[in-house]
Amino acid sequence: MEEGAVATFAWSSDGGPINFDTHGDGNGNSISYEKGRGVPEDEGELEAAFTGNHGWFFRNRNDYEVTVVLRIGGDYGELKRMM
Repeated sequence: MEEGAVATFAWSSDGGPINFDTHGDGNGNSISYEKGRGVPEDEGELEAAFTGNHGWFFRNRNDYEVTVVLRIGGDYGELKRMM
């Protein structure tokens, strides 16, 4: 995302709550916008504090499978799934 770009988002976890970190990095910068533990869903806007990669890290600490559904719109260049 470019600095100042805004993306709207909504995500939910099917199967149980998860931990998440909404963050950004690039060109020597890094930021953590929001973190949560045991959260079933979230929604809002993400405004890029600087040009770089911005997104979510999801972690399932449960003993069962969880599916995360992410819906995103707005001003972003590419959506990548990292494993």
